[in-house]
Amino acid sequence: MSNSSNTPRAYHRIFVTGSWLPDNTAVGAYWNGTMWNGFPVPVFTREDGDGLCAVMPNLVYVERRQAFLFDENQHVEWFRPSIAVVDGKEQHLYAIGDSWCWQFAETRDDASNGIWLSGSYLQLRLRPGVHAWIQGLARSNGQAVEHYAELLLASFCEERRDGRPKFDLSGFEATASRAQHATHIPDGDAVRVHRGPWLNVVDAVLSLVAAEDGGEPSRLSREIFAEAVLDGLARELGGVV
Repeated sequence: MSNSSNTPRAYHRIFVTGSWLPDNTAVGAYWNGTMWNGFPVPVFTREDGDGLCAVMPNLVYVERRQAFLFDENQHVEWFRPSIAVVDGKEQHLYAIGDSWCWQFAETRDDASNGIWLSGSYLQLRLRPGVHAWIQGLARSNGQAVEHYAELLLASFCEERRDGRPKFDLSGFEATASRAQHATHIPDGDAVRVHRGPWLNVVDAVLSLVAAEDGGEPSRLSREIFAEAVLDGLARELGGVV
């Protein structure tokens, strides 16, 4: 088996697909320019891999081994994590199918085109002005809109957690209040955002809001909270009205 590579570069976010996946399916991954026989060699986070398992019955995550297992027609492959630096932070990434014929998937703004694996992404709806602001920043930094939106959300959560005790979520009170009164825009511009570690902070905030409401179910969802964060950043930093 011959393996050729370009000189590895920094990892960046891409979308990939394969002939073995359902039609029009795309899954997020990271890529540093490595190629195998003319095909890209993507690597996946645990969340990406979970989404991939949802459409590949022969791929499963085995908790006790902390690895993905592909088992088809007596052909068995284990994909264990390796540590890589992504955006200045260490992440566990899995080279699932590093000798498979992955292809780059087209990214489209129209959410009706393609199957975007729900196990890996949140689908957000943004006001056109907010989407345009993020898109402009993403282009100037050479990144996909989806990746830059994720970066904004992660940075927002990190800044408000910085130096605070573990259970102090007071830095999110104003945003949670705005989100509770925000209106979801069903026909807004669609952005699919990777579910990274920042989502754990969002879940903690949502749990706190529910507790303050006496445990009653809240209309506030992950998506609405993330939409409110991006809308607020566009207003404060980008002057979007």
